Amino acid sequence: MPTIYEQLQEVLAGREGELVYAGDVKALLAEKYGTNTGSVMLSDYCYNRYNNGIAFTKHLFQYIDRNTYKYLGEHANYTGLIFHKQQGEAAERIVGEWIGGVKYMKGDGISKAQVEQLYTYYQDILRYELHVLQTKPTELRHLLGRIGEFLCVLQTDGQLALNVNEPGYDVIGANGRKISVKTTAQASGFIPINRNTFHLCDDLFIVQYKNEAFHVVYFGDKEHIVEHCRAYDKTYELDVSKLNKLTM
Repeated sequence: MPTIYEQLQEVLAGREGELVYAGDVKALLAEKYGTNTGSVMLSDYCYNRYNNGIAFTKHLFQYIDRNTYKYLGEHANYTGLIFHKQQGEAAERIVGEWIGGVKYMKGDGISKAQVEQLYTYYQDILRYELHVLQTKPTELRHLLGRIGEFLCVLQTDGQLALNVNEPGYDVIGANGRKISVKTTAQASGFIPINRNTFHLCDDLFIVQYKNEAFHVVYFGDKEHIVEHCRAYDKTYELDVSKLNKLTM
């Protein structure tokens, strides 16, 4: 009797690059080999997902969600991050990455190659939102903000902050300075800067999206920006109309 790994390869031969669904794949194995569906865990054979208790040496799928996988086959030329979720934890951690089919296991952190890939991928999503769905840029604040962070990493040769929503900063520069990234698509109004966490960053990296491009309008010491802000409640407010007057 072939192993489950071998069974998966046999029933999915020729379907490389296709999305497959866990229930359908389990049914195929049960029909052809009589395999107990409860013993088939597609997530144990993923490139981008590490589960406790497995050797993590056999890879066939890209994990999409609990029911959806992309079948890549063995020895795929895969580039992407490896995620792991500890039991009892809400958030996933990055424990490694693939670059061109080569696996690198490591601690937290994302390589520049991965950030470049994420940057172009998110740009594709942005283009789809703007030009296909006709969404206004000002309604895509989260997406624009993430692209701004990737841009900061690429331009400063830095690293994304290890924790999601790290208080006060988003990127750690190559020189170790902590950088808060602010991205806006507004032509008027104000960019809010949290005064309660302002002391936790060293520099500000301000990006404006206009004319279908991202423009870095300021990168430097945070204290210089305070001169151009007004204090309101728990925030500094930077007038968007004054962005072109900032000096790098």
